[in-house]
Amino acid sequence: MSPEYQAYYHQLLAAIALHRDAGSGEMEKVEACFKSSLEFWSKVRKEVKSHDFHNTEEEIRFFREVKPLFTSYIEYYTYCYHALLFMPAGDLQELKRFWKWEMRKIERFRENNREFCQYIRQGDTYKDTEYFLRSSNTLPGVRTLQGLVHDLDAEITTSHDYLVTMIGAYDLYEKHILAEMEKLGGTIFFYK
Repeated sequence: MSPEYQAYYHQLLAAIALHRDAGSGEMEKVEACFKSSLEFWSKVRKEVKSHDFHNTEEEIRFFREVKPLFTSYIEYYTYCYHALLFMPAGDLQELKRFWKWEMRKIERFRENNREFCQYIRQGDTYKDTEYFLRSSNTLPGVRTLQGLVHDLDAEITTSHDYLVTMIGAYDLYEKHILAEMEKLGGTIFFYK
């Protein structure tokens, strides 16, 4: 990763740690982390738009590895915010059911994108030019249908980078769910 992206990433992680340790309530912490994630992604996006890439390898690396480091946190904090808004209060069984439902969302994503998830997790690269080059985007406007607020700019998206973002976001959210379940006394009911 280039030094400027690496610096932004470390600054993002530091900001998240600072917000997580703050004395404010959980909602305020999540909102602050979300805002920082958007802020640092915006800096990276501006950097890319003003300097572009030197070659296809650099472009592929950016969309496969760098961009998701930032955008995964945006999505993750969106899920955390959703959970704080909609999780039931005062009923342990309903709360467990809620977290089970949230875990099922992750499982469905992984099932529906099994091939691509394996491709990324195994470190395969044979389709990278198809997945992670902007010139390979053959269906204009399809990206905006994904609904990722941070990805509405076609100059900064590829056909599959959002899936890497979702893999990272769901990995973070799964840890969050498991930690929440641990607080409730276990996680065994999640698995089929």
